[in-house]
Amino acid sequence: MIKKRLSVLSASFFFAFSYAQVGNVGINTVTPRVKLDVNGTYKSSKIISGTTPAVSAVQKDRYLLLSHSATDNMVKRIEPGQGNAPGIASIITFRLTNVNRDWVEGFNTRINSNNYSLMVLSAYFDRDLIGSAIAIPTYGVRNNPATNEWIVYADYSDLNTTTNGTWNIVCAVYPKTYVKIFPEHGPFDLNNAASGADTSPILQ
Repeated sequence: MIKKRLSVLSASFFFAFSYAQVGNVGINTVTPRVKLDVNGTYKSSKIISGTTPAVSAVQKDRYLLLSHSATDNMVKRIEPGQGNAPGIASIITFRLTNVNRDWVEGFNTRINSNNYSLMVLSAYFDRDLIGSAIAIPTYGVRNNPATNEWIVYADYSDLNTTTNGTWNIVCAVYPKTYVKIFPEHGPFDLNNAASGADTSPILQ
C-alpha cells in the first residue's frame, strides 16, 4: 500500500513538474501571457538573458521597453505618453536672457559629457537683427575636455541687434548607455569639391 502511494505521489510530482516547465508563470496576475509575466515593478541583482528569437509583426506589440535604474535597481516600463514615466531621452530648453547682443560664445550646461550625449534640436532668437547680409544662425554644442561638460553656443554672423536679446535653445539629452557611439570617421578629402561621399560607410 505504501509503495503504491509513493508511486502515485512520484507520478503526480512528475506531471506537475512537466506542466511547470511548459506553462507560464504570473506574478500579480492570474493570466500570464508569456513564460514570466510580471504585473508591477521588478527588482533583481542580476539578469541572465539567453538567445532572443525573431519577433513577428503580431508579437511585436506585446513587447515593452523597460528602464533599469542603477540607483534603486528598479525596472520600470517606458511609456512616452505618460509624463511621469521614464524615458530614453530628455528634452531640455535652455533660456538664455540678456546675452551679448545675439552672441553666446559658450554656456556651460554642467551636463557630464562622459555619461550623456547632448544635441541641439533647434534654437530661437527673440528679436530683429540688423545687417545687409542674409545670415543663418550658427548654434551647436561642444565638449569642454577640461571639465568633461557640454558647452552650448549660438550666434548670427554678420548681423547684430541694438539691444541684448534672448536665446531659447532646445536640446536632447541621451544617456550614453542608450547610444551606440562610433569612433571618429574619416578624414575624407573632398579634393576642393563642394560635395562628396563616404567610401566606407559604417551603417548600410
